[in-house]
Amino acid sequence: MTLEEKVGQMDQIVIGKLRDTTSPANGDCNNAGGNNDPLQTTCLQRTLIDYKTGSILSGGTDNPVDNTGRGWAEQYNTIQHYAIDHSRLHIPVIYGVDAVHGFGHPYRATLFPQSIGMGATWDTELARAAGAATRQQLLATGGNWNFAPVQDLARDNRWGRYYETWAEEPQLASALGAANIRGIQGGGFDSPQVAATVKHFAGYSQSINGRDRVEAQLPIRYLQDIFLPAYAGGLDAGAATVMIDSGSINNIPATGSKFLITEELRHRLGFKGVVISDYGDVPALQTTYHVAADFPGAIAKAVNAGIDVSMTPFDYVGWNNGLIQDVQHGLVSKHRIDASVRRILRLKFELGLFDHPYVDPAAADAAVEANKALARKAADESITLLRNQGSTLPLSTSARLVVTGPSMNRVNNQLGGWSVSWQGVYDPGNHVCCMGPPDQIPPATTVLAGLQAADPNVTSVPTDQTVSDAQVQAAVAAAGTADAAVVVVGERAYAEGLGDRPDPVLPADQQKLIAALEATGKPVIVVVIAGRPLGFGPDSIVSGARAILMAYLPGTEGGAAVADVLFGSVNPSGHLPVTWPSASDHMAGDFDTGGPSTPGDEPKFFDQLPGTNSGPGSGYNPRWPFGFGLSYTTFATSGLTATSSVSRHGTEHVTFTVSNTGSRAGATVVPVYVHQPVSTVLAPPQRLVGFTRLELAAGASRMVHVSFPVSELAVTVGDIDGSGRRAVEAGQYQVQVGSMSADFTVG
Repeated sequence: MTLEEKVGQMDQIVIGKLRDTTSPANGDCNNAGGNNDPLQTTCLQRTLIDYKTGSILSGGTDNPVDNTGRGWAEQYNTIQHYAIDHSRLHIPVIYGVDAVHGFGHPYRATLFPQSIGMGATWDTELARAAGAATRQQLLATGGNWNFAPVQDLARDNRWGRYYETWAEEPQLASALGAANIRGIQGGGFDSPQVAATVKHFAGYSQSINGRDRVEAQLPIRYLQDIFLPAYAGGLDAGAATVMIDSGSINNIPATGSKFLITEELRHRLGFKGVVISDYGDVPALQTTYHVAADFPGAIAKAVNAGIDVSMTPFDYVGWNNGLIQDVQHGLVSKHRIDASVRRILRLKFELGLFDHPYVDPAAADAAVEANKALARKAADESITLLRNQGSTLPLSTSARLVVTGPSMNRVNNQLGGWSVSWQGVYDPGNHVCCMGPPDQIPPATTVLAGLQAADPNVTSVPTDQTVSDAQVQAAVAAAGTADAAVVVVGERAYAEGLGDRPDPVLPADQQKLIAALEATGKPVIVVVIAGRPLGFGPDSIVSGARAILMAYLPGTEGGAAVADVLFGSVNPSGHLPVTWPSASDHMAGDFDTGGPSTPGDEPKFFDQLPGTNSGPGSGYNPRWPFGFGLSYTTFATSGLTATSSVSRHGTEHVTFTVSNTGSRAGATVVPVYVHQPVSTVLAPPQRLVGFTRLELAAGASRMVHVSFPVSELAVTVGDIDGSGRRAVEAGQYQVQVGSMSADFTVG
């Protein structure tokens, strides 16, 4: 290969609708249309052949004109044919997309709950199956490089990407991400059918102010002991690629950090696959962070740090010329270029692109629209029952219900971002860019449709996204003749920085609607459709609700799942994968009294001393703790035993019995924690090391075995500087399951 051919393999550019947003002089891609459009041919010739680009991105807004499975397949084949047929070496391109909850762009696609909802299932097999369904969609449409899953931890619910994470606990995020990656890839590191991507390495989710793509200040011990295990789970599952954090850590942009990419990722975690930057992050080293004087300098810094592929995404001319200039001036070695290109070409071979580079457009629509039953099962399992006073739920299917609220019948609210387009399904009153067009509304089952399908006595009171006083009055009037009111509230669709919220709380108009319905004296069931925990406003709103369900962003079958749970055909089994803050405002004296805690102040150590400011935690006082979730039956655990002595390199085995003590079948989640009574380095009072999810018939019991490698208890040893290696401290530990505990020794 020539140097130019190698450099082109290291670049990923956008061709959306077979065009980009550069000037005609930089690609002649503007306004390119169908397959016979001469501008399209010029665009493909210039990007793929003249500048030898090796990878294409269809990003959040880069849908083909025919935004169906078939349309995606035809666009992919057009680009792939041109690359193979016209290039000197006939090297196929690798095609990147963001399929974060199914392949969300074709507007008729089946979509799963967003990751935060999948996290609430605590179901690794379901996460694997959802990944496999996504793989089916991508293999049919050509997206052979999937920029998912997000392995960042949920640490701050002000952040607009909170719903893309699995959980706040490293072990849960690691387990679900690993399972999902196995499903997406359909094979290990050496034999993926689709390349999954662990992102965003590392610590991206905890900026200094909860905003996207801004600086993080993370002690190295905190980074290594809390954040990195979540990414490591994905790597151990065989993830083919890793995407780097867009932000900076401790004043160093992650894209230019050799310590992060080479030392931590490659040397310590042992990753041998392809590393890609996030969108525009290599040029950002010059234009945003100003750590490089020009684009060639930014390229040199990123490549020498360990970047293999730059998601540039437009200036392929600047990339190619800049990296070639860097090699000629000795700023980047040819050996360094060769290392990246070997990894890229190996991935293309492992994906089978040299042998089977094309897809069948005739099969694409069916693949994209398949797996609705699986999506409904995922939504069923995700829904988390937070309150059920007086056994209000389940409801009778003959109950007279009035349903209202801005999210009862809006697909855009229900799906969230990365659905049809980057900022979600068309919403005429949502003042953001980059939504899908008005003629591409997915055929999803809304909450209203789901309830009406199950109960013929459901009536509705529509509201605007911002509920008017007249609509509140109409809902109150309708409740007068109803047995109960179901009010569906939450958030509008958003993605990334456009979803950053300094105060994540239900809007005042939605609070007013709930309070007015509660004042009628009729039972009120609140269904929250949102990508993060939200403040409810006055405590009276929560105490006045007879039942509260968190449905997250439940996907295209989410409305049917809400009906399943409300009417009891499904016993709720979701458990919070994150801590739910107790208020949206922080009043003086909270740390002393254990009063409400603010969003963005999630517990970093799961404090055992609520209501105090002592101990290693923050005195956090949540409304609902991590792992909380109610059922229509009851469960008990008993008979905990643990291996009494184990080596630092061994595996601890835990056994206990779970019993369904109620009158109906159900599923539950049992977390397994470890407590370390005395430690040289401060450790959380409880560390999640494993869990089980199981279904039991009424009155049934089952003995459960949970094992975990003792290495999960490793910490960065040493002093404040965090310069020591990670190791497991010898000594006494305690397994904790519910109220039970069992001691063991690590030697």
